[in-house]
Amino acid sequence: MSIFDKASLISESYVLQVELPELERNSVLIQVKACSLSSWLHCCSSVDKDPATAILYQTISKINGSSKKTCKLPAGQDISGVVMAVGEDVTTLAKGDYVVGIIPLDYGQSGCSDFVVLQEFDVVHMPDGVSFVDAAGCVGDAVKAYIALHYMGRLGGSDDTELRVRPNSRSEWVGIVMVLHGATSLGSTLLQLAHHWGARIMASCSSSDEKTYIQSLGVPLLQIVELNEKNQSLKSACNAETGNLGVNIIIDTISSQPTQMDSNIIEDEKFEPLVRPSKHDIISCLAVGGRWVTCEPNLQLDPPNSKLLFLRCASVGFLCEQAWMLSHAQQGRYQHILMDIMRKVVTGIVR
Repeated sequence: MSIFDKASLISESYVLQVELPELERNSVLIQVKACSLSSWLHCCSSVDKDPATAILYQTISKINGSSKKTCKLPAGQDISGVVMAVGEDVTTLAKGDYVVGIIPLDYGQSGCSDFVVLQEFDVVHMPDGVSFVDAAGCVGDAVKAYIALHYMGRLGGSDDTELRVRPNSRSEWVGIVMVLHGATSLGSTLLQLAHHWGARIMASCSSSDEKTYIQSLGVPLLQIVELNEKNQSLKSACNAETGNLGVNIIIDTISSQPTQMDSNIIEDEKFEPLVRPSKHDIISCLAVGGRWVTCEPNLQLDPPNSKLLFLRCASVGFLCEQAWMLSHAQQGRYQHILMDIMRKVVTGIVR
């Protein structure tokens, strides 16, 4: 099992031989065929400075049988594979089924290992026509995008964000979604899902190459805002498209602080860092009752920005997909998300 050491900011990795958990009544043994090496935990603060992170580490350390303050975190939670054995109470899966899912962090297991033992409802059937690599590569970002748009942004639900102008007016304006950094893997998934659910979409990018990639997705966009251009302003672009009404949902797809791994890649490959709009500009783009969904765990708002949110009756939501896997109350919704994502992948809605 491959495990990353968080204390070294993922600068080192360790390969350890560990015993698999026993197969319980509701468990399934899965032979891993593909795994996505991604972890949202690199953006967390150090244990000594962040009490919330310390509590999470202590929980994972107890699972791994360690009493140290720093623990080794499993590398890769997004997996696809074949069911090799099932517990006696498992009813939805059978030996030989192809499955895809995400390993909850509190299991202490890595998708880089040959086998994992998960609960029956942690995975769903993988449809025909979808490869193991494609399933494992898209499921993590697709779950995040689904949660951000449908459950946090209320797009496509009963509490929809549509705002329609009177029929006799010059145009009809329906809810607009702004995806910051649409060329990222999460950003491209957000664009495809938002278009499928009927939203009007804007996106931002940091270079002309990113703009070309976004255009290649084939998703109709109102505008692509290049943040690296001096004459481009996120606020002015949003106001121009919405008649100064603002956008309903803004989704920030990256953390403001790059990890040590990201910094090394930028330095070695000579990549330009992503250009981020200021928090004031993001809030200024929101409509009345708008929602800002962010992946930034260390977000801090100054009193002027907080007051601006208050005056717009707007809200900020934090996107942490692992919370849905760690919460038993969301298990049914999580199963629905996984099954719906696989249907969208096999039909080509999500690519």
